[in-house]
Amino acid sequence: MTTRIDHPAAIALGDGIYRIACQFAADGIVHLYYIDAPEPVLIDTGVTATPGRDLLPALADSGFDLRAVRHILTTHGHWDHMGGHGSMRALAPHAQVYIQPADAYLLDRLEAHTFGYITYMPRALDDATELETVIAQMASNIVCPVRADVLILDGHRIDIGGGRTIRAVHTPGHSRGSMSYFLEDAKTLFTGDAIQGLGGGVGRLPLVFDDSRAYRATIARVAGLSPHRLCLGHAFTGLPGGTEASPVREGAVARQFLEESGQAAKAVEETMRRVIANGDGGFVSVARTVLERLVTDLGVAIDDQGLNRRAIATLHAFYREFTGSPPPV
Repeated sequence: MTTRIDHPAAIALGDGIYRIACQFAADGIVHLYYIDAPEPVLIDTGVTATPGRDLLPALADSGFDLRAVRHILTTHGHWDHMGGHGSMRALAPHAQVYIQPADAYLLDRLEAHTFGYITYMPRALDDATELETVIAQMASNIVCPVRADVLILDGHRIDIGGGRTIRAVHTPGHSRGSMSYFLEDAKTLFTGDAIQGLGGGVGRLPLVFDDSRAYRATIARVAGLSPHRLCLGHAFTGLPGGTEASPVREGAVARQFLEESGQAAKAVEETMRRVIANGDGGFVSVARTVLERLVTDLGVAIDDQGLNRRAIATLHAFYREFTGSPPPV
């Protein structure tokens, strides 16, 4: 008789790195990473239920105790990556929480999420029903406030024992405080959502909330680091006909994914620039025209209203870059 296991497995990637795929919301999957070291490391924590429901049993199956974690490295302050920080505090009270200063406010108050980045789409489209849904979802998946022990800056090195170090690499764009972590001896970069190819599914765009120009610069910077392995926060897709969806890319596939990410961002940038140069009819009108052109260039899907709701935040970020408009209110 087979015993049913209702939690994810900790998948060994080599070099003491383990990946755990954790569900959030109805159909979302976030990939968290554990590094086995004298001072164990956890990259992100998922949502409120994730540490106790998924991480604790998954790591126990592999012979590790989540309660021994000493470093909680936050790739960025969005709900599916930090919503579980409070739960982790209870399980591992000796662990330190690290976050880049520009995203630290997202640990402080729930309102930073319920009236912030995640609401850009319903506010840009004036969708009150969707806004109410998003606010309720944030409230049930995040514990705030959470104390940040270390406000980590670019270039900071973390000693995790055994001669191993992790270097912080500021990779803004998706959020202003997005931070990647380079496990130097393994040439492995944990990027969270900093680089996304074509985003989290067929027909989408990379999700850029805060700074489209910084997002493009981040791709170029990471390519210059020449990491052997990229550990992403989600199973991002490459260009049509390119690399397949995966949360982990290695060697030549990692290099190709970075190239595809740059090509996708450039296509959105150039299309937005051309459309706005031909006359700005307001954001929604511009978004429809850009999406129509990207159907051919990037295989983007559009609905019967000529929109792609999952692409709205990204399009608005590029729109702000070229028009100087504020975030949606």
